[in-house]
Amino acid sequence: FNKLGAYTIDADSIVHKLLLNDIDLKTKIVSLFDTTILEDEKIARDKIAKIVFKDETKLKKLENLLHPKVLAEIEKEYEKVKNGNFIFFIVEMPLLFEIGVQKLFDIVITISTKEDIAKKRSKDKDYMLRKKRQMPLKEKEKLSDFVIENNQDISSLEKNIKKISQIIKNL
Repeated sequence: FNKLGAYTIDADSIVHKLLLNDIDLKTKIVSLFDTTILEDEKIARDKIAKIVFKDETKLKKLENLLHPKVLAEIEKEYEKVKNGNFIFFIVEMPLLFEIGVQKLFDIVITISTKEDIAKKRSKDKDYMLRKKRQMPLKEKEKLSDFVIENNQDISSLEKNIKKISQIIKNL
């Protein structure tokens, strides 16, 4: 989408920036867990992951701290660029349906990948723990306006994105 002239933003990147730069958030997260989640005075996301994927209550508390801030950052970014020269404002948000914010967006596109391919491509050692947290892909596909399959190479993905972009432009 970026190559086609869209402004793109990634919710996971926003979380990473918030964890590094938002002192208030960092303080609240440390008080929720304790200082063992710190490495070199920074929040170690892998340490938090080990805790929250085994403790639903702590996961919910963490999400209650993070999600409103992530959504506020997306809104700020949109306000900053909405009058710019972009064909679309694209937000990549893995937990869109799980946190129930899909109605905030005009169009929802799910990038769908077969489980075995997704697992191979993932660099995350907590892949299965994270996957359990997510809504089943088939449900996401049903709730989406468009589904793009990503089971082949990058050029196939780009071709599918171009097709969807043309359809959306013509709406």
